[in-house]
Amino acid sequence: MPNTWTYTQILDNVGSVEITLSDRADYMDNALATQKSGLGIVIPPGSKTTLTTRWCSANSFEHHTRTDFTGSDARNNRINFKGPEVTLSKK
Repeated sequence: MPNTWTYTQILDNVGSVEITLSDRADYMDNALATQKSGLGIVIPPGSKTTLTTRWCSANSFEHHTRTDFTGSDARNNRINFKGPEVTLSKK
């Protein structure tokens, strides 16, 4: 598809306990685009992991995206993370 954007997301656990991200919600132009469950992304304390994110659109104009994650830490505390808005430049 000609209108494709790719970027890397870095998830950084700056806390002192392991976290597990179980769910992901991707938004494009403020609308929910995809949801994924059962991810099992484990990030030890003081560690990072990277995810490559790819978007395709029939339209070449500027878009705005965001990825949110939920999960829990090793102490069974719930984690809700609202990601930053990413601007995809027009093609």
